[in-house]
Amino acid sequence: MFSVVLTASADASASYMCTGQVSYLGLEGGGNVVVALTNGPTIHSMCNIVNQGEYTVAPAVCKTMYATLLAAKLTERQVTIYYADNGYTCNTFPNWGIVKNTYFVEGPM
Repeated sequence: MFSVVLTASADASASYMCTGQVSYLGLEGGGNVVVALTNGPTIHSMCNIVNQGEYTVAPAVCKTMYATLLAAKLTERQVTIYYADNGYTCNTFPNWGIVKNTYFVEGPM
């Protein structure tokens, strides 16, 4: 079984996770990784492969997260994405919004 676990520091007591198959995966021209999972969350930007900016993870980690998500999409396996508390839930993300506090990707499962 192929599994990759990536992490950046965050307060684990104030976090939540979303699990599902990758229903959408894209890479914007500026480097934003855009993803959606079945059963929520909707399409959102989770990190940037060029510039960390306000995102939680550095570009090198973001590139590996993108590769993990791509592997999950190609194999139709589930992943779990962890987020620090940001006032959203897996079902209330703003469509095409920027969610800057992703800190962990687990999968494919």
